[in-house]
Amino acid sequence: MKQILIMLVGLFITTVPSFARDKDEDMYNYELESAVGNFSLQAGWNVAKVWNYGKREFLTKENAMRNAVHGIIFKGYPGYGGNTGVKALCPEGYEQHREFFDEFFGSGKYRQFVQLSNNGLLTAADVIKYDKKRYKVGMIVMVNTAALRAYLEQNNISKGLDFLFRDN
Repeated sequence: MKQILIMLVGLFITTVPSFARDKDEDMYNYELESAVGNFSLQAGWNVAKVWNYGKREFLTKENAMRNAVHGIIFKGYPGYGGNTGVKALCPEGYEQHREFFDEFFGSGKYRQFVQLSNNGLLTAADVIKYDKKRYKVGMIVMVNTAALRAYLEQNNISKGLDFLFRDN
């Protein structure tokens, strides 16, 4: 009986870290591209398609929105098909402002700058199975890039462009 208990505890200890590792690896495993289509947007908003990679249960609307904001802040994306691309708002910022960004993404503050364009509905072409348990899922999101840029400038995370026009 004691041996069975020890084996079960050992099995549990070896599998739990792998589940956590898979979830963490999938958290920011994504691609961001310019979305093609007819979108009517207000000034300051950009439309992008975010492709999330990972286990299906982790590929949610929430992940798509978080990854879209993360991508616009740190990576940017090229333009395509009449949609202008976006340069990274703060390409060097995470390491310099780790505490700010951990709180920004951890608390969900990023949600005020993003919304799903089609309420997260997926077409067959948006879900690609590339391994036994791994998927690539694409969702179209809209990000208020102007408000996000202003928020980062207000919190001294990125430098505004007004420094180019100041008389020093």
